[in-house]
Amino acid sequence: MSEKKRLHPISVIVNIVKQLKDAFFPLLLLVIVGNRTISMMWDIAVPSAVVMYTIVIGIVSWLRFTYRLEEGELRIEHGVFVRKKRYIPFERIQGVSISEGFLQRLAGVVKVNIETAGNQLGEAEVVLTAVTREEAERIQRWIRKAKEMIKDEMMLLDENTASSFVSTHQPLQEGPKNIIFSMSFWEVFQVAATSGGTLSVIAATFFFISQFDDLIPYKMIYKDAQTMFAHGLFYTMMAVLLIFITAYMISIIQNMLRYAFFTVEKIDEDIVISRGLLERRKVTTPVTRVQGIVIKENMIRRWLGYASVYIIHAGGALDGGHHGSIILCPLIKKERIASVISSCLPEYSIHHEFNALPKRACIRYIARPLYVLILPVCIAAYFLRPWGLLLLLWLPIVSYFGYLSYKAAGWSISSHQLALRSGFFNMKAMYMLKNRIQSMEASSTWFQKRKHLGTIAATVMPGIGARGEVVDVDQEDVKTIYAWLKRTNEASKVSSD
Repeated sequence: MSEKKRLHPISVIVNIVKQLKDAFFPLLLLVIVGNRTISMMWDIAVPSAVVMYTIVIGIVSWLRFTYRLEEGELRIEHGVFVRKKRYIPFERIQGVSISEGFLQRLAGVVKVNIETAGNQLGEAEVVLTAVTREEAERIQRWIRKAKEMIKDEMMLLDENTASSFVSTHQPLQEGPKNIIFSMSFWEVFQVAATSGGTLSVIAATFFFISQFDDLIPYKMIYKDAQTMFAHGLFYTMMAVLLIFITAYMISIIQNMLRYAFFTVEKIDEDIVISRGLLERRKVTTPVTRVQGIVIKENMIRRWLGYASVYIIHAGGALDGGHHGSIILCPLIKKERIASVISSCLPEYSIHHEFNALPKRACIRYIARPLYVLILPVCIAAYFLRPWGLLLLLWLPIVSYFGYLSYKAAGWSISSHQLALRSGFFNMKAMYMLKNRIQSMEASSTWFQKRKHLGTIAATVMPGIGARGEVVDVDQEDVKTIYAWLKRTNEASKVSSD
């Protein structure tokens, strides 16, 4: 039986900082409004009251929060005014991630996020804000060991064993690390340089500045901007270029901090992903929860011979990525992908060649971008002539990109796996095991029927975008893929009967 434990005292400061950060903008707005309508004392009284209340609640919350591992469950007691108890069986736990924020690193502790089957995607069921690294690793081992014991159903509890996990007096021995994938400093820099996060940084900056409408003299700034624009187009272009370069550099720094020391390990039946410099994160996900593999290549990385690899898992986004996905390899040489996947997920095969689309689909891919661009481009070329006529050059360019999309698209099936690939600027290849596919859709529009073409789409996790799709596949191929999955479903029904 495990005794009740409290979090490290640094969790008080971490929680207080988090609460004050979340309350910063509402509090700032309240102070600005109150200062105009009430008095200057409002500026002192309101922030002081909020800070004091946050500190008191943070201390009391820490004192009343306890956890323990007992009888195959994670048991938590918490609550300031109302005492609450939560019991989480180990078999419901789907993923455990370990991260280190700045304050945690100063205190030599880590944060543990525990995700279960019932919680909302992307949100942890339980967050242990500050525990020692040894305690975090012990929790991971206990949960893994207990789940193995429950799954095997081969071990019975006796009088001397009151819990389904290994006691702290009998720690499990860790084997040698099996690092499957890691990234050098140069590869981390390449990830950061080709991530394309510049627009996100600019948008976040403008959003932050917009919160201070009453403090920033926008009218004066606008007049200065008008003066600068009046000096000529060159200064305007240089100012815009400077903004993009600055945002690009910030994006590079952010991504380098995020992906520094990136490693992938295979421990028993778990995939363990570690990354981060200022905030170190460690994500553990069982192999059995992986629903599919996605390989993405943007245009720059494809020219350099690199790609990114994601795994779709039945859980949330513990690593801060998209819901239901974890990035397995932020940047990897394409010829290395097969060996990494075979080491982590041997059921999947990346060696299959893709079947090309029929030639009669080529004209549809070439013409598809023109449906959207031809009218606005022609209108702009007419009203902006003579120089506007140069815009007409975009039409053959986008048609060529459509042709490249046609060449990239394809599909592949084996006895147990389906792979669908599409896109050009952001090419995506999705690999799905037959027994993981939740739904498949075969459709054909009136225009496709005239060319004997169709669209095939497969989904492994509905509702989160874990879907692969290829447009303008030969109708006979669509029937072949659909029948491939249908035969499996019928066979499973017969075996169950």
